Amino acid sequence: MQLSITKNGEDLKIMLNLKLSLKISFLLSIIIFFSIFAYLMIYIRHYQQYEIETVGQENIATLHSIDTSLITVFENADNYSKLILADSVVQDQMKSGNIVSDFNKQQVLISRIYSVMQFSESIDTAWLIDRNGQKLTVGEHADSYSENTTEYDWLKDKYGRVQLLTEKREGQNYSVLVRPFNDLNTFESRGVIGVQIDNQKIKSLISESVISEKDGIIILNENNDVIFKEGDLSPADSIMQTASELETSDGELLRLENIDEKPFFLSGIINYEKGWKIIRYSPVIKTDSFQKILQFNIILIIALGILIIGISVTIANILTRPVQALLDRMKNVEHGELTKISERTYLSEFRVLFDGYNKMVDEIKRLIQEAVLRQKRIRIVEMNEMQELMKPHFLYNTLETLEALILTENMRDSAKLVEALGDFYRKSVSGGREFLSISEEIQIARDYADILKIRFGETFKFDVRLDEACAKYNIPKLTIQPLVENSFQHGIRQRKQYGYIQVCVEKIQDKIHICVRDNGKGIPKEVMDEISSCKTYSEKRSLGLRGTIQRLSLLYEDAFSYEILNSDMSEIHIYLESDVLGEYELWKN
Repeated sequence: MQLSITKNGEDLKIMLNLKLSLKISFLLSIIIFFSIFAYLMIYIRHYQQYEIETVGQENIATLHSIDTSLITVFENADNYSKLILADSVVQDQMKSGNIVSDFNKQQVLISRIYSVMQFSESIDTAWLIDRNGQKLTVGEHADSYSENTTEYDWLKDKYGRVQLLTEKREGQNYSVLVRPFNDLNTFESRGVIGVQIDNQKIKSLISESVISEKDGIIILNENNDVIFKEGDLSPADSIMQTASELETSDGELLRLENIDEKPFFLSGIINYEKGWKIIRYSPVIKTDSFQKILQFNIILIIALGILIIGISVTIANILTRPVQALLDRMKNVEHGELTKISERTYLSEFRVLFDGYNKMVDEIKRLIQEAVLRQKRIRIVEMNEMQELMKPHFLYNTLETLEALILTENMRDSAKLVEALGDFYRKSVSGGREFLSISEEIQIARDYADILKIRFGETFKFDVRLDEACAKYNIPKLTIQPLVENSFQHGIRQRKQYGYIQVCVEKIQDKIHICVRDNGKGIPKEVMDEISSCKTYSEKRSLGLRGTIQRLSLLYEDAFSYEILNSDMSEIHIYLESDVLGEYELWKN
């Protein structure tokens, strides 16, 4: 670089006299590093938001699972409560108005209640209150009797409905389903009947859905009384605020909240039909995967930044070196030196410019020899032309052209993908035919594997072994491809390691044997049970595999059989009797 330093404005002149390539490189470096920093901040924010939403939706799904289990438990208890109410002995005793007047009848009454309770896994205790306020309690551990019970008098209404209430005993809350006891014939109020829900049953249901020991679960009834609580983190003010928000929400609530200066997910749902609310506190845990992804992105971005800066400096040199060479020659002209440009350039525009300049230099030298005056006029014209040629917009247009060329570098992969898709759909449509030869099916599977490799990269190896004796046999269209898709989606892709998928077709005696195997995670046992039981499920699990097996079973009945094996390799075996398939040429004719 050339530095022109004077006493006044030294720094400004140093900056102005830097080479053009360094100016462009410096400017590009600032832009690139700023863009990388902005991208990293946006990525971190969006990834954290995504992680929060994902965990939040998982929490909501867990609460809905608990809600479904609670509905089952409480409806079971409610049904057994109705059975006790409908018992003829219980009706007669309650109709008498004095359920404890006769010891023998009392024992019969207790026996009848026990006979109903023993079939329920949800009920821990049942009690009756007659018109005189006498309460008879029947439980697994002890039976008891009390007088002048008035706490449930407000329920003694023949139009009263079942209520989910809370009873507090020995410092613990218990869930109780309470309903008016009405005569089955006259519908007159005879008292009150209640059944207590087994807290251990509720706790076991929640334990099946909640994994972390740091989670807190609170269940409130419609009066916001606590009917179940698990965990120590449950501030009363926060619970009441959450309950109020749930009552005015669309049924779900999810937010972040600090408890003891630690972040927690607060999620809740409300069951408008039953009236209860389920609230969950779960700690926000920064997963190792986020830290690893963040570190990987930082390293990747820094590496890309260095690479881009290196490329930018190279491009800047390619663009500015010819310009700088031309400027140097022009500065030599100021000192009376006319020299040609021998600088090599990769851009045709600069070559044309240099050729013109060199020709002009030759012409100037020739004219100098003819006349000094004419030489002066030619030099004036030459300087004017150089100034016009070096206007900045020429450089900007060249950079825009280069940008357009860079943006079209992926055309090769795009063309390969379009070709593979075209082959796949052309063979899949197959002129409206419902049956294809096995060789055509194999080709469809190959096209599908090619598409996967373009989309996801070389993440697996696809191998085909076809017995030529089987090639012409016809099978239903798209039989093999769904099996390959199942192996990739539920095996190779889930494993996130380099995988292997093999399709093998051979003839064993009088059967065509099709086998698709992979080294993935294997097919879950519950999916295998669903397929073997021929049940229909709404969940989108292994629909291609299940649909293929069901379709072949419907078409070929006893001539079709299959086997699914999970060991070191996950294998799907399909057996079709060859005499029901027919060969392609026979079918074609």
